[in-house]
Amino acid sequence: MIMSDTAVIIMAAGKGRRMKSNLPKVLHNLAGKPILNYVLDTVDRLEAKRKILIVGYKSYKIRELIGDKIEYVEQKEQLGTAHAVLQTEKLLSAFKGDVLILSGDVPFLTVKTLKKLLKYHQANNFCCTLLSTVLKTPKSYGRIIRDKKGEIKGIIEEADLSLEKKKITEINSGIYCFKKEKLFQVLEKITTDNKQGEYYLTDTVKILLGEGLTVGNIIVKDYSEILGINNRLDLANASQKVYQKTLQDLMLQGVTIVDPNNTFIEQGVKIGQDSIIYPFTIIEKDTKIKSSCLIGPYSHLIDADIRKGVRVWASIIESSTVKEGANIGPYAHLRPETVVEKGAKIGNFVELKKTIMGEGSKASHLTYLGDTTIGKRVNIGAGTITCNYDGEKKHKTVIEDGVFIGSNNSLVAPVKLGKDSYTGAGSTITEDVPAGNLAIARSRQKNISGWQKKKKEKEGK
Repeated sequence: MIMSDTAVIIMAAGKGRRMKSNLPKVLHNLAGKPILNYVLDTVDRLEAKRKILIVGYKSYKIRELIGDKIEYVEQKEQLGTAHAVLQTEKLLSAFKGDVLILSGDVPFLTVKTLKKLLKYHQANNFCCTLLSTVLKTPKSYGRIIRDKKGEIKGIIEEADLSLEKKKITEINSGIYCFKKEKLFQVLEKITTDNKQGEYYLTDTVKILLGEGLTVGNIIVKDYSEILGINNRLDLANASQKVYQKTLQDLMLQGVTIVDPNNTFIEQGVKIGQDSIIYPFTIIEKDTKIKSSCLIGPYSHLIDADIRKGVRVWASIIESSTVKEGANIGPYAHLRPETVVEKGAKIGNFVELKKTIMGEGSKASHLTYLGDTTIGKRVNIGAGTITCNYDGEKKHKTVIEDGVFIGSNNSLVAPVKLGKDSYTGAGSTITEDVPAGNLAIARSRQKNISGWQKKKKEKEGK
């Protein structure tokens, strides 16, 4: 098998009408990443000489996602799969070798199967080799047509099948390997003589055989490997498959998943031994969780760095770091660029944004801290907020070690509270507080004698 003489074409031009979406089908999210990325990851591992992506419907969105790591060709009108592949003829005019054709909506195809296909194709010198599989319910797929000897005679798309041929259970995968020179010769001979009025790539098989040329076939035993994503049901089922495989791998590595049917962890997430993940938890992107952590229930972690022995309960953590032994939640929200140091506590309905919470410090209730640096052993009273935005710019608050913030405080940034200082409950702090000082910034209470009696007399009661 010679990969240096192989070009890969990925078809991704269609809208995917059955998805009922304005987004190109291949960009729909499958367990954390676009469908197309699964195919591209597989192709990257093949190390082929050329990689070409056929785009069409809202191609700019695909280009934005993929960038310049692949060659593109545009199918401006979606006139069928053969027409799509024909658009690559100019790009491959000087190329000599085999052309592997894949679909951008078939995410589970493995490198092993593709290498087997290429090896078989090259060893037997076929003009075309295709993958097929057998389904109990083959609805919506083209069928492989064989003669009485079992030899392939052609492929018929679902829309063009007779009632009798609809009973055939061997389906076409849409995955082929062609000799390059034969591919473009036969594409020129395809017509739109079918019920959909399209140029079918499947017609290449019948034309080649009619010219006495050779067509090979490998039947894939694991049918799930070559099934495409055609609608939202397929997408949900495929996502569940990926999630379950990820959870199984984590459990075998020493992680407890209390309820795998109601836990969603993306590929690439790292979790240490003896951590427990409770139900209704979502863990995304490149989140890293060390050993002996308790996560959930009802928690959502996105690109989070969670150190050893952390407890996260019913909370959201985005692009933030939580260090050893810290306690988060319930109902806390750590927004990006937040760091919670060792042993700190972030409690009920507390939101942190771009904030450092020092070692052993705590904000237990009903608090917003934004653009704030907090030292060690600080107590943030319930109802405290940092007023960090003046309508034009964000400003920083600095709270040094050992500070005690009374309940219902407003800290108007920029402001600094010195080491071991105190603030009285209900204060609005607008100026720096020196170390060791008590700051009280509220109006003096005034009790008006007889006020209720005078009020009733005025109202005539």
